[in-house]
Amino acid sequence: MIDTETIGKIIKKLRVDKNLTQEALAEKMDISTNYLSKVERGLSRLNIEAFLKMAEVLSFSLSDFGIETKKTHSLNQDKQRLLEKILAIPEKDASMYLETLDYIESLILKIRR
Repeated sequence: MIDTETIGKIIKKLRVDKNLTQEALAEKMDISTNYLSKVERGLSRLNIEAFLKMAEVLSFSLSDFGIETKKTHSLNQDKQRLLEKILAIPEKDASMYLETLDYIESLILKIRR
């Protein structure tokens, strides 16, 4: 289960560390101040798009939330590098990267047949 209260506290700390008001961050993310306030208090969750936009605006990574991506035990080195690249993709380019990966996957499947 997602601990929205803890996530909200971390988000608030990251925002304050960047000297941003709720209003300023909400404006940069194109969300309402009321919604951001609820997220910081653990009453609401960010959807993935909003979370990625916030990561871009506040320059945080999953390790700020206690998720260590560099030491994921079940991933080999190539998958780990791929995951890090995916997490670094700007939100505005995510669909283009996904389409490219889908195309590459289809080519690989054709080659393997």
